[in-house]
Formats: sequence, structure tokens, C-alpha cells
Amino acid sequence: MTLTKQVFTLMLWVFVSLIPSMRVFAAPSLHIDESFERATVNEHATVTLAANSATYFDVLRGISATNRLTKTSHQRLWLSTTLQHTSYSDVPLVLNIDRLNIDDLQIYLLDDSERIVRSYRYQASKGDYSLPQPIPAIRLPFTLQPYQNMRLIIGVQDKGLTRFPIVIWERDVLKQHDTNMLTLLGAVSGMLSLIAFYFLFSYVQQRMPTRFWLTMSSLVLLALLFLTQGGLSLWPSLTNAIEMAYVVCFSMLLLCIGKVTHHLFERIPFVLRGVSYVVPIAVTLYSFSLDGYTATLAILLLMAAMGLYHVLLALIFRDKDSIAVSRTYTVAWLFFFIFYAFVVSNLFGDMVYTFEYAIVMLFFLTTGFMCFGFAVITKERSLNQKKLSSQAQTIENLNHFYDLFRNSAEGHYTSTWEGELISVNPAMCKVFGYDNDEQMLDEAVSTKAFYANPEDRHILLGEISHQGHVTGKEIRGKRRDGSEFWFSLSCQIRENSNGRFLFGSIIDITEKKQSDLSLQYLATHDSLTGVYNRRQFESEFKAKVAEPSTPHTCLLFLDLDRFKVVNDTCGHKAGDVLIKDIARLIENTLTPNALLARLGGDEFGIVYSGVDEDEVYLNAIRILNAVQAYRFMWDNRIFNLGVSIGMVVCDDTSISSGNYLSMADAACYFAKEQGRNQVHKYNKNDESMQRYQRELDWVSSINLALEEGRFALYYQSLRPLNKPNDGHYYEVLLRLQEADGRIVEPANFLPTAERFEMNVSVDKWVVTNTFKWLAENPEHLAQLKRCSINLNCHSLADRDFTLFILNAFETYGIPYNKICFEVIESVAIIKMEDTLNFMQTFNRLGCSFALDDFGSGFSSYSYLKSLPVSLVKIDGMFIKDMLDDSVDTAMVASINDVAKAMGMQTVGEFVENDAIMAQLGKMGIDFAQGYGVAKPMPLSEFVPL
Repeated sequence: MTLTKQVFTLMLWVFVSLIPSMRVFAAPSLHIDESFERATVNEHATVTLAANSATYFDVLRGISATNRLTKTSHQRLWLSTTLQHTSYSDVPLVLNIDRLNIDDLQIYLLDDSERIVRSYRYQASKGDYSLPQPIPAIRLPFTLQPYQNMRLIIGVQDKGLTRFPIVIWERDVLKQHDTNMLTLLGAVSGMLSLIAFYFLFSYVQQRMPTRFWLTMSSLVLLALLFLTQGGLSLWPSLTNAIEMAYVVCFSMLLLCIGKVTHHLFERIPFVLRGVSYVVPIAVTLYSFSLDGYTATLAILLLMAAMGLYHVLLALIFRDKDSIAVSRTYTVAWLFFFIFYAFVVSNLFGDMVYTFEYAIVMLFFLTTGFMCFGFAVITKERSLNQKKLSSQAQTIENLNHFYDLFRNSAEGHYTSTWEGELISVNPAMCKVFGYDNDEQMLDEAVSTKAFYANPEDRHILLGEISHQGHVTGKEIRGKRRDGSEFWFSLSCQIRENSNGRFLFGSIIDITEKKQSDLSLQYLATHDSLTGVYNRRQFESEFKAKVAEPSTPHTCLLFLDLDRFKVVNDTCGHKAGDVLIKDIARLIENTLTPNALLARLGGDEFGIVYSGVDEDEVYLNAIRILNAVQAYRFMWDNRIFNLGVSIGMVVCDDTSISSGNYLSMADAACYFAKEQGRNQVHKYNKNDESMQRYQRELDWVSSINLALEEGRFALYYQSLRPLNKPNDGHYYEVLLRLQEADGRIVEPANFLPTAERFEMNVSVDKWVVTNTFKWLAENPEHLAQLKRCSINLNCHSLADRDFTLFILNAFETYGIPYNKICFEVIESVAIIKMEDTLNFMQTFNRLGCSFALDDFGSGFSSYSYLKSLPVSLVKIDGMFIKDMLDDSVDTAMVASINDVAKAMGMQTVGEFVENDAIMAQLGKMGIDFAQGYGVAKPMPLSEFVPL
């Protein structure tokens, strides 16, 4: 802002210094001698305002000058002075007035006797064709004789400016002045025309908007020069329109400069830009309703205000990339303001447009205009530098992309729509087996040769025509040597004046394609045997069952006999070889319309379509005989095998494919039960088949109960017989709740769970929910002495089950000494090693173990010595009839004596009444359990005994 302050200070100083003092009263006479050249009448005349009807006689009589400082349109301004010639020779003089738009001008020359020597009247509306050209002016020539005095009276009546310089020139000096001004006029006109032509030509060449508006500014300045030099005098009727013409020209000049300013300083907001246009147009339109004097003042004030406004815009929104633009622009306005000061001095003062003043004014005007041009050039240079920098960056990016194009791992190419190659990169050459791009462009006549199937290219072009591009289209291609491969193509179409072109990228996906095919094969085939896997088999079978038009669909379910012997004896490697051989053997025995799949370890399934059931049965017999005749050799051992086959005729569309598989599995199961190595055809009326189907239904019910949480925990309390009841003793029991709310006893579903090895999940559910209930009832847990939980043999043999139980104790914070695990005697004997490891693990932590149903097994006493149990539960079959059977009484007494000898407590089961309970107490049994003590109840409704 320091620069702004300095500029405005300098402008004010110049303006004040150039405008002379405007005096109303001046010296009454003008002295002229041989050395006289020029004098301003305004400085040597008495100024008087009089009514419009007053004449020069009234001035001579001395009209009162009380109204000298006011003026209306009904008054006339009179200037009166005495010309005193003090030399001894004639002096030729010319009265010159440059202002042509005067409504009424009267000039009188009087001698000493107040007689009119010369007079002249000028009216702008009528014009004067005698005015000199091409620089017109109002002139009155006269000559002063030696020592002659003359009175000069000038009357001015005008609606505009009435104070303007009136100059008396020596005739020869005026001629020289005209010559100089004419020369200067030609120079200025030529210079402005040259500048306008230069900017116009450069605009046509470069299309820079600022140059166009500078051209328009130059043309407006030429128009102003034309007006200033009285150009409208060529049409006398237009002379009085000079003020309005000035207003229009200056307004146009401001609009042009505004456009230049906005292009130079692009950050100027839209609203502020609008001010640059709206204000000049509004003032111009308003000026047409004003008189010439007010319109002149309005346009002068507008020029000053808009000039300051543009300078402020240039300083506030200066070009950050080139500060020289705003500085040069501001300096240009500084010179314009100085020029403006000269103009104001001429309009409102006594300054005369002499040749010297004209040179100075021309200097400031042209210098300002040149600064404008320099600001424009500086801005353009900045823009060009940006453009060059952007082009350099673009070139760098193009080079970068070209490097990427050349070094890309993907093959890139450009071709015509017809297939002619235009460009390729090295990766493209490598994909199609060429040494370099020159060789490929020379030898590859068309891209049509790259397609193994020519129809693929036609399909590709159709997709591109429709969509404009394709992405990741997999196509089978052909290399230079004729070998085929797979590639992924992404391509798009571009059009220009030379036609349509294809830009594409290619990736060799042969390995991926082979991998996808392999994955697809593995997803539908068994990896060991190569036949269909279970998933694909079920999908194919489901589709065949769902088609009512498919006749005679039959299903075989095959399970190898004695396969486990080979697997356990010779290892899994031998088992894998055996399975592959059996699969190949079965496949070679099938009829043409059969589909073979491996369903599990040693299980196979076969679906027949369109084959009569008798033929299917015969084919099953052939498979049976082929497997039976097969001998497997491994490590000098020979194994013979068999196969059990279940057959189902799928003739009911209301039965699902899953149910048909269950039927075939059931039929295979009964083939095994009936002696193995035979074919059993499913019959829904077969009682054994119905029983097996019920077991399968229980499997589904158990799974649903686990998923939906429909198991329920019950408990049955134990009563101490040889001591007071000091806490809670009970066994946790399990019930299944059907969807209709019916409670199912464990004897109905636990055998099925054990047979299908589902009891591990059941045991986990019981342990988890029992521990959770105990943790949620801490008062009950504090009174608990022993909570017994039954475990199955499969759970004891499961290594993860041990970790599961340990984690459950930690999760719910249950004390180990409050839990007793019950193991059935027969289970403990069969899984002796697993049972022993499990017991030792939890015995060390504080848990106790009970041997359930003791006495029903074989050699029980010998195994009892090996098991770390602390409680023996005597089988209820010995207790319920002991009062009537002395043998049962002896067995109970014997078991109790042995247990006591080994330091174990005993529990009598199936205690139905108080008499049996009393007898057990007399025999020394520790606890009684049965309906005579308490019936099983929901654990959530626990009631102390």
C-alpha cells in the first residue's frame, strides 16, 4: 500500500501545480508591442454576468457585478478588456477560441470613441463553414495601429462550460503554432493508429482477449482525438453534441479498460467486475438527461472515481505469479491521472493547448498507454511461462507414460478398426512370440491373425461398437509359431479426423486359465479318484430328481467292506491306492448312462438315468462280483474286499434328493447287517428299514435341538444314608424338548446320538449349560457338595474334549471338587486307556469320578482296581428286587464290600421305596438314588431335598 500512497500524493501534487488560480477579477487592460506573441484574455479582462437580454452597451455602462459568482441558463458571461498598443509599428493579431460548442458567442472591437471596429457572432447550432481545417477554431483577425487602443468585449452564453481560454495570438506565431499542432496531430493519429493496428494484428495471431480490448481502447482514443480537434465541425448541426459524444467515448474507454483489468487480474470477483460495467453505463445513460455542464462534470468525476477503483482492484487482486503486472498497471494510471489534470486545467482554468503543453500531455498519455501494453505483455509472458511449464510437464508426463508404455508388463497396442497394427510395446511382442516391435509391425499384417477363432474378433468389435469399450474379455489367441494360448483383452475405441482406432492392452492368462480350469475340476471332482465329488453328485442328482420327464432314475449307495483293515494295517497311503483302484474298477463296470461319485472315505454313489431298475440291479451285482474278485497287494500282503450296496428307485417326485440319499444309505446299512457283500433294495414297508429311518429322524432332531437350544437340564437328588444331609447331592440328567413342547426321555435319542457319534456335542452342551447355571446361582453353588455329570466313551477319547472341559472350568469359575464325572462301566472297560488319561487329568485338579451301572459288565472287579474312581454306583437291576431275591442282596453286599475295601463310596440306584432304602442303609451303602428318594425335576426349578 506504500506504492499507492506515493502514487496518490504525486497525482495530487501534479494536479494542484498545473491548475492555475481561477480569479474572477483580472487586470482591465492588455499591453501589446512588437515583441508580443500570445496572451490569454481571461487573465486581463473584467468578467461580468448579465441578463441574456443585455448588450455590450450595458457592459460599457458598467452593469453591477454583484452576481459574478453565479450563472444560470438565462444569463450571459461578458469579458471586457482594453488592448493598449505601445509600439510604433503595426501588430497583426488573431483572437482564437478552440471551443466550438458555444450556443451564442459575440465579439466586439471598439475604438476609443466606443465605435464598433470589428464584430463577430458565432452560434454552434448554425455552424460556420469558414472555420479553418483540419484544426478548426473560432478566429477573429485584426490589426493594431501604432499607439492605438481598442476595447475588446466578448459575450458568452452557453448551457455548458462558459469559462475556457480565449487567446490573442500574433498572426505569424499562430501560423507556426498551427503548423506545429498539425504535425503533432498527424504524429499522434499515426501513433494511435499504429498501436491499434499492432494490437489488432497480435490479437488475430494470438487470440489474447486483452489485446483486443487494447485495440478497442486505441480506437476510442482516436475518436476522442477527433472530437478534441473539432471533428464534429464537419457537420455543424452536431457541434452542440460534443459533450454527449465525450461522455459516450469516455464511458466506452472505461468499459474497454475494465475488460483489460479483468483479464489482467483474474481473481477479481464477479460482483466487483460488474461494478466496472454497470457504473459507466448508468452514468452515461443518466448524462443524457443533464445539461452539457453537469454532464461534463459527471464524466470527469466518473473518470477519476473509476480510475481509483481500477487501481484498488489491481493492488488488492494482484497477480501473485508476477507482481510487475500490478505495478506497471498502477504506473499507467498515474500517467493517466497526470494527463487528466491537464484536461481539467484546460476546462476549468486558463491553460492553453500550446505545442509545448500538447507534447507534455502526449507524453503522459502515450507513456500510460505503453505501460498498459507492457502490463498486458508481462501478463501474457507469465501466462506463456505457465503454459510452457504446463507443456513441459505434459511432455514429461507423456515421456513418463511412453516409458510406462514401453516397459509395461502388459501388452499395449494401437490398431485401426480394420485391424492394421500401428504401434506395439515390447510386452506385446513377447506375448505373441515376436523378437521386437519392428518385426511384429512388419510381419503381422492384421490383428485378425492373433485370434484362434476368427469369430471372436467379430464378436469383440460388436461389443466395442455397442459399449465403446470392453474390459477383461478372455479370448483364445494364437502366437507367431501357431501355438494357442489364452489372453485377457481390455480395449476402447477412439475417433478422430483420420478414422476410428482401437487402443488395447493384453495380458497372457494361460496359467490362470489352466488354474481356473483345474480349480473348476477340483470343485466338481474328487482329487484322489478323479470321479465326481459329493457336492457335484448331490447337485446332479438333485437336478435329475427334480425333472419329472427323466424316466427310471435309480440310486446306488456303495460302502466297502473290510477297507478299515487295510487302512489300519498298511497305512493311509495303501488305503488311498486301494480307493483309486476300486473307483477305476467300478467305473469300468458301469453302464453308459451312469454317473459315479465318491461320497466319503470308502463310500460311493451311482445315479442311473433312463435305465430300467432290473438292469440297474444287474449292474449292481456285476459291481459286487468285480469288487469281490479283486485282490489288493501291499507289502507282500494280499487283501480281499467286499462291498455293501443299497439301491433306491427314485419314482416319487414329492421326495427330495436328500431323502433319497438317506434311503439309499439305510438300504446299504441293512445290506451290511444282513451279512455284508450284497445288494439290498430299499422298501419303505420293511420294519427294520423303518426303524433305521426313525434313527435318522432322531439325528435330525438332535442337530436341530443343538442349534435351537431345545435341550433341557434336569436333576435327580441323592440322599446320604449314613449321615445327615449336609448339602446338595444330585445327578444332572438331559431331556429333549420337541417343537410342540413335549419332553423326550434320553433313552429315546441318546442311543442314536452314540451310534452316530453325536454324543460329544451333546456332552459339551450339558457341561457348558450346567456350569453356566451354577455360575449364575452362586448361593446354590456354595451349598453344592457334588454335581454328577455323565460322559460318553466318545467324549473321553476326544482329545479336544479335555481342553474344552478345562476351559469351561476357567470360564465359569466352578470349583473342581464340586464336580463328579460319571462313566459307564462298560465304556470305561472298552476305552480303558482314554478313560484312564481323562480321569488322571481331572483327578489331579480335584474332580471326582463315579463308575456307573457297576456289576452289569464283565470282569468288573479286575478293572475297578485300575481306575481312579471314588464312587461306585451299583446297577439298579440288583437293587430293585433285592428284598425278594437273596442273590441280588448278596451281589449288592459283595459290591459294597469290595468298594469299601478300596476306599470308595457306593450309591444304590433304582431305589423305589423306603424299605429298600432302609435295607441299603443297614448294608452300609452311602447314598440312595431313585424315585423313592426324589423324581427328576428341571434344574432351573431346583428344590433342596
